[in-house]
Order: sequence, then C-alpha cells, then structure tokens
Amino acid sequence: MGEADVVLVAGASLSPFTMRFGHLLGPDSTVIQIDAALQPTHPRVDTFLSADVKSAAGQILRMLDGGTSGEAWRAEARKRLAEGPAHHAGSVETPDGRLDPRSLATALDAMLPERRTVVQDGGHFMGWAPMYWRIPRPQDLVMVGTAYQTIGLGLASAVGAARAVEDSRTLVLASGDGGFLMGLSDLESLIAAASSAVVVIYNDAAYGAEIHQYGSRGLTEKPMLIPEVDFSGVARALGAESAIIRSLADLDALTDWIDAGANGTFVADCRITSSVRAPWMSEWMQASQAAKAAVAG
Repeated sequence: MGEADVVLVAGASLSPFTMRFGHLLGPDSTVIQIDAALQPTHPRVDTFLSADVKSAAGQILRMLDGGTSGEAWRAEARKRLAEGPAHHAGSVETPDGRLDPRSLATALDAMLPERRTVVQDGGHFMGWAPMYWRIPRPQDLVMVGTAYQTIGLGLASAVGAARAVEDSRTLVLASGDGGFLMGLSDLESLIAAASSAVVVIYNDAAYGAEIHQYGSRGLTEKPMLIPEVDFSGVARALGAESAIIRSLADLDALTDWIDAGANGTFVADCRITSSVRAPWMSEWMQASQAAKAAVAG
C-alpha cells in the first residue's frame, strides 16, 4: 500500500485503524474516494466523488476496457500473491509453553472448511483471523468487535449468523476467553441454531488487550487475569464436540470432526500465550504515546 501511486477508496471510511494511524499510505500517493457521503471522510483524500460505489466502479471499468497500461503492476501483484503472505509465521515454542496465536491461526486456516463465514468478537486476538485466514467473500467476515468497539458480542452475533448462512457453509466464531465468558449463555443457543459451526477461543487466561496496554506499563495485572476456564468441558456439557488445544497436534480432533462431515458445533479451547503482542496493538500503543507527547509538548 505504501508503494501505490494512486489509491482508490470505495466506500471505506479511512478510520485511524484502517489507515494505520497515518502510516498506511506513502506521502506521494494520490487518494481518490468514492462514497455516498457528501464530502470526504478523511483529510488524506485528494479527489472525492459523491456517488454510488457500484455504479461508479462500473463506469471506471468501462473507461479502462481494453487498456493495457496496468499490465506491469498486475504482473507484480501476481508475483507477490504467489510468494504468500508476509505475516510472521509464529513460533513452535514460546516462553510459557503455550501456543503462539500466529502459528495456531496458520494451522487453522489450512484445516477449516473453505466454505466458511467468520464472525469475530473484539479483543487482542482480533487481528489473527483477517491476517491469516482466507475469507471467501466480503460478506463472510463479520467483525462485530471492531464495529462496536466492544467484547462479548461474538457469541450472540454468531447465533444470528448461523441462521443466515447457507446450509453448505461452516460458521466460524473467533473469540477471546474474556469476551466468551461475557456471552457464555448464548453458547447453548449457537449449538441449537448452527448446522455446522466451529468456535475458536483464543484462551490466554487474561484480558489480553489490557495486559498489553496497561500491564506492560507497570499497572498491576491481577484485575486483568482470568482463572483458566475449561471451555471444552462447558461445551461438551451443552452438547457440542470439543477439545482443549495445547499443541498443534491437538488440532487432529478438529480435523476428525471436519472429515466426519462437520455437523453440529465444535469448540476449540486454544491455550495461547500472552507473550505475543499483535502488531495492531503495537501501532495503537505507539500512536497513543505519540499523541500524549504532542499534547504535553
């Protein structure tokens, strides 16, 4: 993105998060925004068009029909896509012996059914699915955590999504342990509603975002910790298939469930480390510190 000469923004608001706090685009990029709003939604926009995005995109395609000027960058794009994602693959071993969420996310992407609809709660974990999982269609990623800046709404949202997705698709809910506990009563509803669902709990026995934002700055971590919950046991009691995932080898239980038809609900209680800080969290903390320094100055 930082190398782009022109950036076409179609219907996106350009929030501080999606703009990576001003570092996403290069200083010389020309930013063109198409939006139903009457004016640009971000000062970085150079040219603004108030229009329906679909209609405008169709007109742009007709203008470019038959042109060959884009072949160079298309070739470069194909090359980079073939090289695979540039994300950190994660580690097999961590200081506390728990799973690295990055290697876990990579392994899950390879085994989850390709026809998937992903619902995300909010929390420190919430970047792993968009970064590491293939999302088949735009409507197959429901990021309720970022939409409302909350945690705890993932399970309830998954119940609604389970009723909306086609029978041939598998619903995948990604949640942290803190948010999952807040919505725990909706697990029974999800089990009853879903014809095929996988629940992935990134269980670090803590409110991970608070550990990284505040514990790392010297605040006492005791209120941020959660006694480790056996979500697998709770899920089995409510009628779901489940397993505690302490190593990547433990994911064989999920593979067996998928191979058997992926019917019902499977809850993967994944015991992850809190020693890995998500890059979006680091960006947020750096931006926060920079803003405070600017105010103080």
